[in-house]
Amino acid sequence: MKLSPTRFVAIEGTEVHASPTSNAEAQIALKELRQKKKEFALRRRALLAQAKKARATAQRAEGTTTQRKKQGFGALIGRLFRKAKARTPKRELAEIEADIQATDEVLWNIDSCAVQIEGRLLHQS
Repeated sequence: MKLSPTRFVAIEGTEVHASPTSNAEAQIALKELRQKKKEFALRRRALLAQAKKARATAQRAEGTTTQRKKQGFGALIGRLFRKAKARTPKRELAEIEADIQATDEVLWNIDSCAVQIEGRLLHQS
């Protein structure tokens, strides 16, 4: 997902920096922060959907408890077919979870940056 360009807000890794010098620029920076928050929330929802799909695929490949307890040639063939049928996800679940945590941290930092700018605007008014 490509993020929109900004003039007063910079996001490096999980750090968020805003550099407005006047009240007008601070208002624009707040609007940019709101836009970035929406973009990262959308990204988070997409990552959560990917994680849910990866978990379901892993569960499907493993089978139910009764299917795992069955023994014999027929059960062996069934297990092999389930594992072959279950596709491996494009990304590992741990990698997706790490991206979700990083996105949560960016969202938190966006909120804290917006609060700081709003406090500065209230103080200068």
